[in-house]
Amino acid sequence: MNTFKKAFGRERSVIPKNTKTLAEADIIKDVNNIIYYRTAIDEYYKNELFNALSYVNKAIELDNSNWLFNAFKANVLEETKQYSSAIDEYIKAIEINGNDIYVYALYHQIGWCYLNINNDHKAIEFYTYAIDLELKHPNHEYNKDLEGMDNGVVVGKEMKQMYVNRGNSYKNISNLESAQQDCLEAVKCDDNYSNPYLLLYQIYIKAGLEEKAIGFLQTSARLGNQNAVRMLNEL
Repeated sequence: MNTFKKAFGRERSVIPKNTKTLAEADIIKDVNNIIYYRTAIDEYYKNELFNALSYVNKAIELDNSNWLFNAFKANVLEETKQYSSAIDEYIKAIEINGNDIYVYALYHQIGWCYLNINNDHKAIEFYTYAIDLELKHPNHEYNKDLEGMDNGVVVGKEMKQMYVNRGNSYKNISNLESAQQDCLEAVKCDDNYSNPYLLLYQIYIKAGLEEKAIGFLQTSARLGNQNAVRMLNEL
């Protein structure tokens, strides 16, 4: 079963096309959509998020077959804490793109949105889809795994970050063994990454092993994690 069907319980549907004539649609796509989308990006970088939404909506009205428009809109909705609406737009972007491996980061963002509406079980589900898909990413010179943002679109996530995020949700539902395992996977990716050590501190505190927990907090602080530094100073 493909990831899209497993995640959403259906196959991708055919994206509806505009009813304008081909010549008219081409002109709009080549001129107005570029203007609207570039303006949306400009507004995003000025932190005028609601203006950015307005302009990207205009672009989508004219062309509903470009996954970048919906992925951009989803990110802006996420940043304005409209998480349920963001999930809907991420799903549209994934569906339009057609290649789950290429848009694995959007599955991660759906997980992040579920975390923010206090649904850790769904967050774990979508973090897992993202991790499994990135493991299949070829990451060669003609299909780079970019692991970052591009003009307001989440085009990739670091594996270590995804492991920590999933581990955090496991911790939230008290699956401490799985949470610990994800921390270890993150450390394997980068043993100088401070976040898994901070999460291990939280896991061991939750398990009632305070003395061992402090050692992880100290490691996180030593690696430059400012939250860990603050927490140590407050002890």
